[in-house]
Amino acid sequence: MSFRIHLSDIQHIKNASFSLELGKNKLICLVGKNGIGKTTLIKSIRNIIYTDTFIKTSSEYIFTENSKIEYQIKDINYNFNYEPNLRFLNCKDLIDENVKNIVDVELAAPHGNRFNFFQNISRLDRIIRKAIVLKDYLSPSNLIHFLNSVYSTNKFDNLVQIKIKNSFYYCLVLSNYRYIREDYFSSGEYFLINLYKKIENNCKCIFIDEIDISLDAAAQVKLISFLRNYCEEKQINIIFTTHSLALMKTLQDDELFYLSNIEENLVVENKSFNYIKSILFGFKGWDKYILTEDKILKNFLIYLIGLHCKNTFYEYQIIYIGGAKNVVDLMERNSNEEFFSDSRNVITVLDGDQRNYGYVQNKNNIHFLPFESVEKALLEKYNQNKKSLPTFPEYIDPNFTNGKKLVTQFKNLKLMSENDIFAFLYSEYEQELEGLCNQLKVFLISRDNI
Repeated sequence: MSFRIHLSDIQHIKNASFSLELGKNKLICLVGKNGIGKTTLIKSIRNIIYTDTFIKTSSEYIFTENSKIEYQIKDINYNFNYEPNLRFLNCKDLIDENVKNIVDVELAAPHGNRFNFFQNISRLDRIIRKAIVLKDYLSPSNLIHFLNSVYSTNKFDNLVQIKIKNSFYYCLVLSNYRYIREDYFSSGEYFLINLYKKIENNCKCIFIDEIDISLDAAAQVKLISFLRNYCEEKQINIIFTTHSLALMKTLQDDELFYLSNIEENLVVENKSFNYIKSILFGFKGWDKYILTEDKILKNFLIYLIGLHCKNTFYEYQIIYIGGAKNVVDLMERNSNEEFFSDSRNVITVLDGDQRNYGYVQNKNNIHFLPFESVEKALLEKYNQNKKSLPTFPEYIDPNFTNGKKLVTQFKNLKLMSENDIFAFLYSEYEQELEGLCNQLKVFLISRDNI
């Protein structure tokens, strides 16, 4: 069962599409630069529930005669087209209430519910007061745990739930029958209560614009693990936008999506945290690290990645350390201290001549060249058949016993560039290099893209 929406000619967006498989029960974060179209997309989704969404939240001048929104929900199609007489979008079909119940949307300021407290709760105050005096209420243990955990407090231990008709209202009970109604809570606290209600209603899809705006950084981070668990437990999908770097960092690889505008088309792509951090905030960072021995091995890995990993999902850095034992030692210290990253995001690639040493045994994140080293492999092929490589001038002794000197002479005399050497070795060892290339693919490319 899927939910799909396509926008055409609304505000500055020529085309935008978003789709979600409702059965995946996912947490999805949409991020992008200000003005890119995130809120327009969220409003368009809300429009299927409240067809006056744009009338209440936007100017009529964001539409043209070609403006439209197309929805597909549970194989049912609904089309909203621009009608000049109304100056807004209109759908001629009656929207099924069951379809409306699939989606719930929380907008950002000033139109979101978290910024518009219940207008009628003050009129119910007498009923609420009576319920508190008579202790006609329940203790919502799950909600109390949720709020206390997100805020790292026990402030909500005395939270009570009062049912009036078919709605629930919440208060903090104080001494001497005093109480604080939920409309006097902070906007962040009220927002979390409102979000909890949406989750408990078992709505299949919950969209939240600017989830972080009312919450401090610590609360944002703790909230995410709860939402991820709720998605699995309640079998729902929660989709939200944010500008919070702290919140983004807590997300898993398949939960973070970047919105960009390419020739007025809004494009939604799964991207890594450090890619987004670099684009949105100008901070350069890496998701993955490859540690290796020397510069020529680093450059050879860059060559192999260029051949086999053209569309790397992760931002990565290759660092040459010097000395294979030093490389392994640095990787192991990172496993304990995580100064680069989590150990699963750091691998080591060594020359093949290190394969049988004890310090590399039984370590899954160490990989090897299929030959002793770049320089030694070139020397071996050169000695086997000098005619397969460029000929040296007569004043150069063609008998080499050191691979590094051979490489240096080829480069200094401009007979072969470093990339020429790499291309030659790849052509000679393509089959043997296949295993290492596949390991680099698994490490650098999202599983969905391999």
